[in-house]
Amino acid sequence: MSTTLSLPLTRPPRATVLQKWLTPSLCDLFLLAFIAWSFMTSGNGWSRLLWDGDTSLHTAIGRWVLDRGQIPVTDPFSFTLPGAPWLAVEWGTGVLFAALLHAFGLKGIVFLCGTVLAALITVLLRTMLTAGADVLFSIVMVLFASNALSLHYHARPHLFTLLFLAITAWVITKDRQQPTRLIWLLPLLTVLWVNLHPGFAILFAYLGVLVAGSAIEWKLGNGSRARTMRYARLTLICAAATFLNPFGWKLHAEVGSYFQATGMTDLLQEFQAPTFRSSPQLFFLLFLLAGLALCGLFLSQRRVVEPLLILGLAYASLTSVRHSTVFVVLVAPLIAAELSRYWRNWVDRQPRHSAARILDALSTEKRPAFSRGSLWMLAGLAAIFFLTPEGQWPGGFDRELFPVEMAAKHPELAGSRVFTSEQWADYLLLRNYPRQTVFYDDRSFYGEKMFRAAQNLMNGGAGWQATLDRYHTDLVLIPTGSPLSARLRESPAWSVIDKNTTAELFSRAGVR
Repeated sequence: MSTTLSLPLTRPPRATVLQKWLTPSLCDLFLLAFIAWSFMTSGNGWSRLLWDGDTSLHTAIGRWVLDRGQIPVTDPFSFTLPGAPWLAVEWGTGVLFAALLHAFGLKGIVFLCGTVLAALITVLLRTMLTAGADVLFSIVMVLFASNALSLHYHARPHLFTLLFLAITAWVITKDRQQPTRLIWLLPLLTVLWVNLHPGFAILFAYLGVLVAGSAIEWKLGNGSRARTMRYARLTLICAAATFLNPFGWKLHAEVGSYFQATGMTDLLQEFQAPTFRSSPQLFFLLFLLAGLALCGLFLSQRRVVEPLLILGLAYASLTSVRHSTVFVVLVAPLIAAELSRYWRNWVDRQPRHSAARILDALSTEKRPAFSRGSLWMLAGLAAIFFLTPEGQWPGGFDRELFPVEMAAKHPELAGSRVFTSEQWADYLLLRNYPRQTVFYDDRSFYGEKMFRAAQNLMNGGAGWQATLDRYHTDLVLIPTGSPLSARLRESPAWSVIDKNTTAELFSRAGVR
């Protein structure tokens, strides 16, 4: 009688955490490819991030903070409201921009903001996958989302709000499927958020919808009390975290006053209703229509959070195009997940060797590689930063959008009381820091009355001379051929000093 020895079957050891982080993933490649496509192969390259004067303004604020070791609570930049109460609520971004400018020049600022945008799009992709969307379908959807979001592809503090909101949506999507301890990192994210951009207020609109919707679902038998209380506690902890800022409760009062300044926001283009004429707005329209169409489906499934979120954000987006980016960040994953379910139902009815089945199998196979990152992502970012030829990085601001040549030719601008547009004022504040003061700039703290006066002045409206006299303005720097230019040329009190294709510089008679 023979005896057969049987050896126990053993599974191959799981990859260690370190091995996973050292193994490249398709998620890494996607992020790096987004940067390459958006900023290294397009005609405008990295410079497209510097088309908004806010970059200069926030960098100048950051330089002020670093030079003095304190955060301003009164205005240091205007000669019309010198010393007026003002809170630098975006001081953290300003300091970050100023430090990067000092260390690397404009290259540092645009690289950071380009990386934030790439991270935003990558997190949006990961959220779609977490929600159950098909990989290939998600890639197409996230590229559509990028087109809709490109409306605000500028080196400004609001990029951090979009990124942090995407991270929040990703974590909450995971937590609603299976409770995770990651959700308790959101209060730490809130502390960082509150010191970079006042858009943190959007977090509480999102959490409020989550709590209210979860409570209704609980009553409808499609949720639980535990889940509702979990998100209520999260909201309270995040709210407490917002007080970890240099201004305390005054920051909340400042943000609250911002929402009440309807007359002020009516004067700013980014707060106007969408016109659906530009490419980004047309892509947003696609997401808007798809999201609204899905609300009935969600309600039929006794899902309340999603329709509340979609309808609330739709209203906000239709009153202000600025909020369209928030709509896309939060709603695109919902759309991708639902449309993927229809796609799979259709694929299941196709022949085994059909193109649809092959694509679905490929998508399933590649899902793990798109669902994680690795240290190779950091290596790729370092390669882009250090190995990209210097000629591809911006050496300055666009000469057609800003008075670059005029400011270089006339250093007296820095010591004068100059009126110019808010965008150009932002540029001058950084270029001629710390000597430059301006009539007004892009900060909303000037109020509706000042912005209306400046708008009337730029249009050469009635009383333009009195406005300049009231604030003892010495120089006027305006776009060539603007309405105010004609008024200044007609007035014996003003004379033209210099002119080029971008700007005209006028001086009050007797000043020079």
